[in-house]
Amino acid sequence: VPTLNKSLKSFDCTGGFSASLASISAVSSILIVLSIAFLCSCGNSAGSDSSPPPRAPGLYVGTESAPRAETETLTKALNKLSEIVAANGVYTIVIDKDASIPARSLHYSDYQVQITLEGEGGTRTVQLTGTGSLFTVGKNVTLKLGNGVTLQGVANNTGALVLVTAGGKLDVGSGSLITGNINIASPGLGGAIYASAESAVEISGGTLSDNKAETGGGLRVEGNATLLMTSGAIKQNVAAATNGSGGGIMMRGTAILNGGSITGNLASGTNSLGGGIRCYLGNLTINGVTITGNKSEGWQGGGGIGLDGSIGTRASATFISGTIANNITLATDSIYASSYNLRKYSTATFINESGQPLSSATGFLLEE
Repeated sequence: VPTLNKSLKSFDCTGGFSASLASISAVSSILIVLSIAFLCSCGNSAGSDSSPPPRAPGLYVGTESAPRAETETLTKALNKLSEIVAANGVYTIVIDKDASIPARSLHYSDYQVQITLEGEGGTRTVQLTGTGSLFTVGKNVTLKLGNGVTLQGVANNTGALVLVTAGGKLDVGSGSLITGNINIASPGLGGAIYASAESAVEISGGTLSDNKAETGGGLRVEGNATLLMTSGAIKQNVAAATNGSGGGIMMRGTAILNGGSITGNLASGTNSLGGGIRCYLGNLTINGVTITGNKSEGWQGGGGIGLDGSIGTRASATFISGTIANNITLATDSIYASSYNLRKYSTATFINESGQPLSSATGFLLEE
């Protein structure tokens, strides 16, 4: 106040006072403008968050925006689905917390049914209680594992974690995971997935990891079944038996690998073949996938891929593009030890997309 009074005395009273009011008015205007700008920026910041609001857990039918009543847990949602399922039905089950459930069969009188499991608010784990297949996907049923869904297996299990029967389909979508299942059955067919004859599996961004079985530590694909892999990973799975084959994939059907990676898998045992993939009597297409860091401990070699068939039925592999490198075999025989990336028996073919036989390369043993 003294400073203001002193300032006023040095000017003509009216003019000086008027000038001071003008200064105060200017400062006030600036403060008002800054306040408005701050409020606008806060509003715009809040408005720029385009994340969708969290969805309530439960069973959604078709395009409905709200779940059915009393379906807030996975068990309740699956039970309700069994009650209301209809031909050509499309259903989504949103889970917002971990769940532990016994083996479930998804089969609905041969109706065409699509079921998607999605995690809300982070990774949601569905843990198998007891033994058997957590989900058995029946005829005409498509089960898709969506973002944030983990299927967790158990030690000392008696089957693959997901069993896909004839006419069924499993899609392991982006952000999903099937892990931790040890199938000790003999013969143990598939650690994470067993695709029986006439079934289909697609891996479209999901991961199969840390599973184990006698054959097909990651998955086993039977004759007339199909596997399509466009992205995702099959990693750190084990085929564990004397004749353990296909640490990542054991296949007798058709596999088209258009992307993703098959890494760090193991075929253990003295007669094992195919640390990453064993293709026996099947048809394999390699078109963009990366197959590295897999290992076969048996004398037959084929750390990355093992290709073999029978006298009457040949296995076939077509290489279009991709990487098969830096795989490992523990075979001690100098010939078989050279097959650390791929071993092709004389009962198999290894060709390019034009049908021409491929010549040997580093780490490839192509028997004729």
